[in-house]
Amino acid sequence: MSYARLEIRLDERELKLLASILMNEPVTAYKIAVENRMHFSYVYKKIESFERDELVAYFCEPGNGRKLYYVLPKGVLYLLSQGELNPRLAADKLRDKWGLKDFPDEDILSLADLLLRNYKPGTPINDIVMLAYSFYTRYLAGDLNIRGDRNLLNKLFRRAFEALIGLIGEECLKICGQAITTREYI
Repeated sequence: MSYARLEIRLDERELKLLASILMNEPVTAYKIAVENRMHFSYVYKKIESFERDELVAYFCEPGNGRKLYYVLPKGVLYLLSQGELNPRLAADKLRDKWGLKDFPDEDILSLADLLLRNYKPGTPINDIVMLAYSFYTRYLAGDLNIRGDRNLLNKLFRRAFEALIGLIGEECLKICGQAITTREYI
């Protein structure tokens, strides 16, 4: 896949930095700079640009407030599309980040391929429920190249709908649960 598909252009040094964050997450920018022997100001500036591109995010460590960085699904997909990441590791990371614990590696990698084939600017890659909604509306509009991914999309749409109903309430999920899990969406 061409990296322009995700509207990102990183050079080799930036790719190394992003991959290092992924391999060490959650991690401070300081530690990444030291481990990669990069100047601190360069690392801090690049991490800020990664944040703007929605490749990484951070949380503040309880107690001392240090920023701990981690790679978002968009960053994982970018590294995968550039051949910078083992597909099985990418599947593990995406499964965890998207909360798709019961999806096998093959489904996660097929979903990643489907996303990379159908990426459009503004696609909400980092939120699986919003991604599913985006794909569903694009599917209904005839603007999604699904090839043989019909079953995978049905599984994804079911999961996203379950997550949405779960936000509304546990009681609603109990009442609607059977209808959600047996329905075909496409």
